[in-house]
Amino acid sequence: MDPLRPDQPLATAQPMGATFDGRRDADFSRAVLEDLYKYPKKKKWVARLLWLFTGLFGGHRFYLDRTLSAVFMMFTGGGAGAWWVVDGFLIGRLVATYNEDQESRKRTGLPPRALSFMPPLRGAYLPPEPAWAAKRSGRARLVGDAILLFFFGSVLGSMFVTNGNPEPVIAVFVLIAITLLGARWDALAELPVLRALDRWNHRLRLYYYVTDPGGPLRLAFRPLFAPIIAPFRKRARAEARLYITFGAWLTMAFTALDVTQSFGGIGVGAAALTTVQLFGDLIVTLATVYLFAAPIGAILTTHLLLERTDKLIWVLSLITVLGVVLGLLGGPLGN
Repeated sequence: MDPLRPDQPLATAQPMGATFDGRRDADFSRAVLEDLYKYPKKKKWVARLLWLFTGLFGGHRFYLDRTLSAVFMMFTGGGAGAWWVVDGFLIGRLVATYNEDQESRKRTGLPPRALSFMPPLRGAYLPPEPAWAAKRSGRARLVGDAILLFFFGSVLGSMFVTNGNPEPVIAVFVLIAITLLGARWDALAELPVLRALDRWNHRLRLYYYVTDPGGPLRLAFRPLFAPIIAPFRKRARAEARLYITFGAWLTMAFTALDVTQSFGGIGVGAAALTTVQLFGDLIVTLATVYLFAAPIGAILTTHLLLERTDKLIWVLSLITVLGVVLGLLGGPLGN
């Protein structure tokens, strides 16, 4: 049975709570798959609060899985405020449309919106290891990935030295942390905010489980080519959506802090200038987070799926951090 055919439902070949060498398999136990394959409805009051406080950045549209329009809204400041006002009247309809689509998917057996790149849950076969495992294993692959992680980390550190913006560095550190979170520390993964990040990362792992991440060279250029091929490939759109959503929520959090710091006790003219600067910083931050989170996340997740112990994952994570530190200190790429 072909595990990747979209017309076949999905099951796991591994028993619930399966473990490897003492590490629980949190990715693809039956319990986790069933949790990921739930059909949650969106709440109108949550969407309205997000519209009120993050609407200019498209926060409510990210919440309602309207990623493309949310990105346009973020880059235009809610259409200079006009789009934000219009959406205030459309919130109820947007929530109802999302919930109706979820209900339709559940009724017809399609996967939920968050897993639109996957087949249905019941009746088919998810192999005990990714179909690409043999092709992407080996020492040469490991060395290539380690070099890439060091390179991206060093560039990040150098950029921080150049522009003084720590946010992409923080975002990558968050990504590294949540890559290990769900399968390593059960108690932490149950905390409200961390649970949401954990479930996002489970969806990312499931995506790479059924999608060949490619070799080191492909990973290096993935962020540049993904937006080009996304309109033509469903799975490319799913991958881009995962990373853009991750980057957008972190970017909005960073921007909220910047707004709090920038608008205290300044005049109207300075406020207008600061607003322009903030939106410029927002665009740069989101683009930078996406450019670096996509390849780093793909590499770490690939090895997380291939390895039976934590040691190598920690080593690869430390290589990334070492690259950042050397970039900060004016290392190979910091001069």
